Amino acid sequence: MEIKDLIGQYQLLTQEHVSAFLRTFRDKKEFQDAHVVSSSSGERRIDKNIRVVQDYALNYESGLTESNWLNFIGFLLKNVSTQYFNDRSIPYDITKIEAINLLKYTEGGFYKPHIDSGANAHRELSAVIFLNNDYEGGMLQFFEPGSKKLTLEIKPQPGKVILWPSNFLYPHQATPVIKGTRFTIVSWMV
Repeated sequence: MEIKDLIGQYQLLTQEHVSAFLRTFRDKKEFQDAHVVSSSSGERRIDKNIRVVQDYALNYESGLTESNWLNFIGFLLKNVSTQYFNDRSIPYDITKIEAINLLKYTEGGFYKPHIDSGANAHRELSAVIFLNNDYEGGMLQFFEPGSKKLTLEIKPQPGKVILWPSNFLYPHQATPVIKGTRFTIVSWMV
């Protein structure tokens, strides 16, 4: 099995779900500049040379609507992760969803190549859910470990989730958004 065979793509949300989610969250005032986390020290900092994106962490304290979205997306992620592991005959079950965050990449927004797990952030499975495709740029790209050789580029399709192991074998990036605004939901599971 090749590394790219462990990158799964599934339709997770309907267009109605995507539209309702964006109506609820796209104009949230609480978006903040997203941090990067050092894989060795766990230090969180804003570094606009590595990542230019705004982040909103969905949480249960923000009301019933947001709680319902968290429960719904969490339920779907748990189910699709089970399908992901079954499709690959991997005997593993997700025990925890670390977070569910909405990312907003405006024009010029990007996230340079990185991995999603480290000494202070143990994660097994990463997820990106595309919410729109009415922008230019902003591709999700995967690279061979330790190199800049592109192995897979994924074009956005609203409602599609991309799942992959969070480890060092899956460096990936979001290319700069050239025009428009890119919205995605990201999550990590253990």
